[in-house]
Amino acid sequence: MRRELVLFTVAVAIAASSVGCRKLFHRRHHYSTYSTPAYGTTYTAPTTTTTYAWDAGAATTTSPAKSAAFLGHTVGCDEGHGASRDCNELGIDYELGRGTSQDYATAAKYYRMACDGKTFEGCSNLGSLYDDGRGFPQDKAKADGLFQQACDGGSPRGCNNLGLHYLYAQGGHTQSNAKAVALFTKGCDKNDAYACSNLGYMYWRGLGVTKDLAKMVGLYTKGCTGGDGTGCYNLGVQYEKGEGVTRSDSLAMTQYIDGCSKSSTSACLSAGMLYEAGRGTYAADPTTASTYYQRACNGKKPAGCTKLAHLYEIGSGVSLDPAMAKSLYKKACDEGDPDGCRGLSAP
Repeated sequence: MRRELVLFTVAVAIAASSVGCRKLFHRRHHYSTYSTPAYGTTYTAPTTTTTYAWDAGAATTTSPAKSAAFLGHTVGCDEGHGASRDCNELGIDYELGRGTSQDYATAAKYYRMACDGKTFEGCSNLGSLYDDGRGFPQDKAKADGLFQQACDGGSPRGCNNLGLHYLYAQGGHTQSNAKAVALFTKGCDKNDAYACSNLGYMYWRGLGVTKDLAKMVGLYTKGCTGGDGTGCYNLGVQYEKGEGVTRSDSLAMTQYIDGCSKSSTSACLSAGMLYEAGRGTYAADPTTASTYYQRACNGKKPAGCTKLAHLYEIGSGVSLDPAMAKSLYKKACDEGDPDGCRGLSAP
């Protein structure tokens, strides 16, 4: 999970013109031990847990503040001042290239130190490396053991990740919606935003629980407020579709913009589509739409590249540039978007 979190096969298409799929997402790997805002407050990302620089498509960030934080985590971990908590943060630094070069093996070393020191978020973060095969051959069973250890030790992200293993029958588990719901609930009750969004999805689909749209909306809201862009995106889909809430393109746009700011490329794409169409209280604005499509495209959302290519093809909101359009159609096609392939092959 990490970067644009993966859309799983259980996502169901919604039959509406521009309304996308609700999503059940993986977790972010880098679960921090430092405090995050309480739910119900405006979310501001903690300075010690900056999000991945997906807009730039880069994995290394070297600002003075990040370099200073990296040094502090190094001193804290190596000299025992912050002990295992700083080791977890140091692992995050190496995993994301935050203030240092990206190095999965070194990240794993520090996550292991954190885990052994009973900072159980480190166990979850280490498990995520094995789960996705980052720096190691993929090993779902080893990841599962680490997620279990993390969850048992009180890490809400560990519970969320373990719930995903039960949902998708990974790590040696038999598929169980009921166990997935129990684990997502445990994570959400401890204020893990991703677990709340995932639990909301379960209530939307009626997987392991009785379908309950009111609970779904509350859980997506909690996930979004807690910093999960996917929760914002899913809530935006509800407003655009008018399911569980009063239909409102304006409120959908608000959620999409919020989700995009929290690294949901699906939200960026949807915001661009509403801006291009001029829906809700927004006038048609292809220039602003192009900026959102660009963010989606940079975040490896190929449909964003296709949408942006079309704007360059017709010169709407951007300069007319057939060469740029062709390049973007090719990028989208190479990343699996059939509309991008059709645009590339069109005369």
